[in-house]
Amino acid sequence: MKLATVVVASRNPGKVEEFRRLLAPFGWRLLALDEAPQGSATSWEEDRETYLGNALVKAVAAATSTRLPAIGDDSGVEVAALGGWPGLHTARWLGDGATAAQLREGLQRRVADLPEARRQAAFVCALALAIPTAGGALKTLTSEARVDGSLLAMPRGRAGFGYDPIFVPAGETRTMAELDPEEKDFHSHRGRAVRQLLRSLEAAAP
Repeated sequence: MKLATVVVASRNPGKVEEFRRLLAPFGWRLLALDEAPQGSATSWEEDRETYLGNALVKAVAAATSTRLPAIGDDSGVEVAALGGWPGLHTARWLGDGATAAQLREGLQRRVADLPEARRQAAFVCALALAIPTAGGALKTLTSEARVDGSLLAMPRGRAGFGYDPIFVPAGETRTMAELDPEEKDFHSHRGRAVRQLLRSLEAAAP
């Protein structure tokens, strides 16, 4: 199944740029949500109890309003010593008005209170692709991936976004924000989820 124009159901410019880089080799033309027809009027509530549930909410909302295929993402960081927190609340645990820097700095402070040996964490990403059909229904495909690693109490690196400057993937000594884009895409939870989703899309081709 080949897709041409796909809407990214997100207003996070870092995510949109990362999706563009990940999917450019496959000929997808990606539109940020507010660039798509009726996209600026699209909204949703991230009130599901799983990453996949929230990803589906976003993809379905964007595909329904724009009538274009849409990809939704929900992702988070899970700290083992904190019982998996912040998890589903990764982007919202400081309230709706918190900036990415404030969220990262808040988690840094929590991590600083942990012994280095207990700073294990994982990045998790769930993706949902909603494709309008000729009959008006939506066909959906999903994927989910995680990458294990550890967190730092102080950030390193200038690339990436969100929590990338304090996350070191397993087997690496550099943070996600210190990796080249191609290296990050190989290691990252989002890169892994995209590759899994593309395999499902290929398998679904008639």
